[in-house]
Formats: sequence, C-alpha cells, structure tokens
Amino acid sequence: MRTKKKLAALFLLLAMAITLLGGCSGKKGEEKGGTDRQQKAQERAGRFFESEVGLPRGVNIVRSLKKLSDGSLGAIGENTEKREYYLLKSNDYGKKWKAVKVKGLRKRYMPCVAMSSDGTAVFFEYAKGDKVKAYHADAKGKIASFSFAFPDKGKNNQVHYAAYDAEGQLVVNGFDGSLFVVGKDGSCKKPFDTKGAAVHYFGIAGNILAAVHNEGVFLFDTKKQEVLEEEEPLDNLIKKEKELSSSDTDSGQPMVFSEGTQEDGFFFANKNGIFHYTRGGSVIEQLMDASSASFGGNNATYQDMAVFDNENIFIAGSGSIYYYSYDEKAASVPEQELTVYALDESSYLRKAVALFQKENPDIHVNLEFGLSGKDGVALEDALSVLNTDILAKNGPDVLILDGMPADSYIEKGVLADITDVVEEVEKEDGIFLNIKEGSKKDGKIYSMPARFLFSVVEGDKETLNSGGSLEKLAERAEQLKKKDSSSNITPPNKGTRTLLRDLYYADSAAWQKEDGSIDKDRMEKFLENAKRIYDVDKADKKEDYQDKSIGDGTFSGIKANTNASDSLLGKQCKISFGTVAGFLGFQGMCSTWGQTKADYCLMNGDTVKSYIPYLCAGVVAKENTETARMFVKSLLGKKAETADINATTGFPVNRAAFDAFCKEKMDDPHVKEGLSMAFGGSSDSDDIYGYEYRNLTQKEVDKLTQIAESLTEPSMTNRVIQEIVLGQADKYLLGEQSLESTVDAVMKKVNLYLAE
Repeated sequence: MRTKKKLAALFLLLAMAITLLGGCSGKKGEEKGGTDRQQKAQERAGRFFESEVGLPRGVNIVRSLKKLSDGSLGAIGENTEKREYYLLKSNDYGKKWKAVKVKGLRKRYMPCVAMSSDGTAVFFEYAKGDKVKAYHADAKGKIASFSFAFPDKGKNNQVHYAAYDAEGQLVVNGFDGSLFVVGKDGSCKKPFDTKGAAVHYFGIAGNILAAVHNEGVFLFDTKKQEVLEEEEPLDNLIKKEKELSSSDTDSGQPMVFSEGTQEDGFFFANKNGIFHYTRGGSVIEQLMDASSASFGGNNATYQDMAVFDNENIFIAGSGSIYYYSYDEKAASVPEQELTVYALDESSYLRKAVALFQKENPDIHVNLEFGLSGKDGVALEDALSVLNTDILAKNGPDVLILDGMPADSYIEKGVLADITDVVEEVEKEDGIFLNIKEGSKKDGKIYSMPARFLFSVVEGDKETLNSGGSLEKLAERAEQLKKKDSSSNITPPNKGTRTLLRDLYYADSAAWQKEDGSIDKDRMEKFLENAKRIYDVDKADKKEDYQDKSIGDGTFSGIKANTNASDSLLGKQCKISFGTVAGFLGFQGMCSTWGQTKADYCLMNGDTVKSYIPYLCAGVVAKENTETARMFVKSLLGKKAETADINATTGFPVNRAAFDAFCKEKMDDPHVKEGLSMAFGGSSDSDDIYGYEYRNLTQKEVDKLTQIAESLTEPSMTNRVIQEIVLGQADKYLLGEQSLESTVDAVMKKVNLYLAE
C-alpha cells in the first residue's frame, strides 16, 4: 500500500532528487536503489553543461533522434523548404555528420517519422480514409512503401506520433488516442489497453513505453505487450502540471523519453529539466535544472531524446540539437549563485545563461521569468512582487528591464552604474555609440540593451517620401485609398492594437519628457494620425489578429517582425510598416523586392530617429555586484550576441557581432541551400506567393548600417504606460470614445501611475 509523501522541490543541479509523492520506506523502489541513489547523487561532484550541435548543410530541422545500436548518434533531418529528408549519423557526438538523402519521397510532407536503433527509418503520409501509406528507408536511403489500415474502421484517424522499441517494433499513436503496433507487412494491432483514456503522446525507453494521458502516465512492456504497474510519482507529475499532458503535432511534444543506464530506469526531459526515474521508486531525480539550459520555458516542445550514458545526453528541439556533457571536476553545487530576472520568456537569454555557466562553472545562474503565463500572474502583480523583493534585499542580481519602470529604479538607487562594463565591451568589440548615448541617464549608464529593433515603412518611392512622419504617412494612405477604394492600403494584420503598437514604437520617444511623463500635445497628435491610418481600411478590420493582452510583441521567447513584406508581395496592401526584428527578417524583406519593386526607410525618421531597446540589462546595486557585472558583460559580448544563428531576436548592439552577421548575410549558406518562403494571398483567392532568400548586397548592408548608426532615442518600453496608452487609444480607434476623452484618460492614468 503506497502512501503520499510531501513534495520536496529541490531545484539544484546534478542529480538532486525531487520527492513527487511516492512510496514509503522498505518498498520496492528503495530495494532498487531509490533512496540510496538519492544519497549517492547528492554526494557526487560534477554537473552537466550545454553545447549546441551543428546540423549538416541542407538540414534545418531534426525530426527524430536515436542512440544507434553501433554506438553512434542517429537522426532524421529535414530541409523544410525543399521538403527533403536525410538519415544522419555521427560517430563523434555530432561534431561531424554523415548525411544520406532519402530517395523517392518526391518532396511530400511527412507528418510523422521515426528512426530505429539500426539506423533505418519510417515515414508516414496523411491517412486517407482508414488507410495510411508509409515508407521504410534503409540505411542507404532507399525506400520501400507499405500501407496499413487502422483497426475498427478508424476513419478520420491519423498517425500522430511513432517510435521504435529496442526490438525494432514500431508503435504508433493515433489522433484518437489509441496505441497500435504496425508491421512492415501492413498488420496493425491494438495490444495496449489504455482503459478508455486517450493517449496524447508517448515515448519509448528501450522496451518501456511511457504513454501520457490526462491523468498520468501508462507504462507498458512493448516486448511482452503487457501493462506495467502504475507509477505514482509519474502520475502526480502530470496531475501537478497539466500542460505536460497536451501535445502539438507540428512542433513536438512537451516531454521526451530515452532508455536508462540501469534496469527498469529511464530518462525524460521537459520544460523543467532533465530527469531520471527508476520504476517502483519514490523519487524522480533531477539531473539538470532547465534554468541552466536553452530548452526550457513554458511553451517548449521537443522532438526526441537520446541518452548514451550518465554523462552524455542529447535533446532535439525542432531546429536544434542540444548536447549535455557531464564535467566531474565542476562542483555539483557552485560556490556562487546569480539570479537573473526578466518579465518575459526569452530564448536568447536562455542561450546567454547557458554560455555564461559553461564559461564560469563555479557560478550557478537562476533564471526567473515574472510572466510565465502558467499561473495567471498579471503585469502589476509581477512588478509588485519584484519590488517587494528588491526592497527586502531578496531581489535578483541582474534585471532585464524590458517593460519595467527603469527610470523609477534609477531614481530610487536600485540600479548600479555599469558605464565601465559597457566601455569594456566597447573597447574589445565595439558598440553602437548612438545607442550607448541613448542609454545614458545623467551621464551614466544604468541599463544597456543587448539587442535593438527599429521601425520601417516599405513601399514605392512616393510612399517612402511620406514615411518620415506619421502625418505624411496618413496623408499618403488616404491618397492611395482615394485612387483605389476597392483595395486595401494597409496590411491586413494591422488591427487596432497591432497598428497602435507599431506606431507607438516609432513615435513614443518623441513624447516622453525627461521626468518620464508624457507631452500631452505630441501624444494627442499621435492619436489623431493613428486613427487616420486605421480609418483608411477600417471596414476590412473585423478584429485584431493578435491577443490584445500581448504587451510588446514577444512570442514564445523571440521578437517577431511586424513589418508585412509578404502582404505587399501578395498584393494585400500598398503600404507596409512595422518593426524589423533582426537579420533574417531584414534579409527576407530585401528578398521580396525583385517582385514588389519596393524599398524601405526609417519610419517617422523626420520626427524622431528611435529604436526599440531589447534585453536591457541592469545590475541591482548591492554590496558585491562583481558577478552580476560579469554576466552583463557576457550578455553584451560578441560570443553571446552571435549565438542566435537565425538572428531573429533583434540586431546586436555589439559592433563586432553586427558586422559578422552583415558579412554572413552577403554570402549566406541558406541562400546556397535554396531557402524560400511561400504563403497564400487574400482570403478570397487561391493564389500562392513566395520568394527565395537572396544574399544582401553591399549597398543594402551600408544602408542598414547607416540607419542603425542614426538611431538616437529609445522608444518607451515601460509596459504599464504602454498598456495605458494603447488601451485607451484602442477605444478611440473603434469610435467608443472621443479624442478629448482619450487624451484626458491617458494623462490622468499615467500621471497617477508616475506619482505612486
């Protein structure tokens, strides 16, 4: 009879056990080493460190990952643009790959794939009726097709997930939540009893099948095809964190599994870290906390996991393979601890933390996000808790000030002067001097962005001549509408809040006073021009495509481009405007011009040359800030700034990194691989539009650099003020209140907030 134990969440590093509700003393788990294993883990020195495994040229995502029977690392790679598939193999943990192209799939999209331990693979097409066509690929990439029918006349069922067990047996999860065993001869059996529960996804660790459902985890022995005893710690894991039971077909699963290194044990990974569990045990051991890894986060999903031994673990996301190697010389509990706090999830920040920890093994970084999304915490509540912790001297060491009241923190002495840190980076790598100057307050730097974005207008020559101010842009949009009333002038994705957010970033720097308050007349002019631009196509703006609660356009840890080059290409608009969020977005914009004959300019540049600071780092003033200052220097350094291989999280403030990206984009390997984009046109058309990425020209790089060097004023990023302005402006654009009432409401709310 099992009894419940109190949850003991000890989020330290290597092999510190989490008691998740499990057995009592003297039970089977302890006989197999549950408690003894915990003691040994705590006594053992060393911990895991992360590195990213490069993919071979021509492969941009990984669909499956496997430790092969010959001891090598195997994977199924895909070129998503060309729709080509490759069998990958590495004998040195991913330093070098042998890539074998799978022949004969004819560029079909395969919604599900799986790799066997012998290096062969299977590819599934979408089912038609109750039948599924599949292809088995041998190690040389040669395919043989076979098909099978879902039992019980499973029409409208689809293959959701598939995996091979240690015996080479193929298990398939259907959309209906059932589990099947599929043979090459077309047989399809349903040997696993899920007791009427729908399995959302599963993983296979050797011959142990772990099937996740709403209330827990079923375990099956695939070799014997029998159910295994329920494991209470696993069930309680799912009950405690319901999001682990859901699954996204396209981007992966919230949890992945791999076989263990001892009998009845297996590994798994999720947004909280890497774990080991032994069947019958009372504890789930945490080998690595997700705060030390790039793969964490509430929206994280994974493709697969491959464990070679206790010291070499691989995890595949959709676009990356992460390698976790164990360093026995590193202290299991680092001598120093550093807490970094940000409001929003950030993939860039996670990578920067992983890099810093690898280079400083004696420092453990706790990475905290105030708006995790899973607990319903509002912005005001998150800031209130943070401020309370800071006043009580229990706050973080480093603040990522995006969305925070940075001016207030400076006035209250919360932030330390980091001018010398910025100047060290400037001396070593160079920094955009204009952004350095824009970050100063009373001649000192208290926070510095690692990245920046800027706003653009894209269109024909006359449009660019009008893009220097919001007033002229409004006049141009009205003029074009008058000439062609049947066409949309502005992009279809510009609803009230999204349009306001774009214009706010381009103009707000012009109406922020030195004391942080708002210039009433300038803000009123902003509202008038915003409504003029919105009203041009308001009849077609049925609803905003974005959730109005999204404060700054951050999605799943990255900044998204809001400029709509694709809408220009698809003839859905005649003027595009919004933010450019990095080199990949900029390159894509330039790549459309062969068809659109467009160009771009800095939006609102005649009024204010503003930029959007991103990942603004500040050090909390304490007795000893040396470690925090080290982290900020690392965050601003070239190595961290170039770690984002896709450059989708803003432009680097670090000049060496910026110049390196410029050079790469003039001879981009993605272009050689034929990277392209395709999308639909208007909703009433079946037309498909697209473009191939091309290299940037020297002229385009020079213009980009010139614009980056001209940016002088940071946009207002205090999210409380932003939400006040956009919330009231939204009502004005929709005609729910007058301009005068909107201005009065904004001024009253902002002044009250600043007085608190």
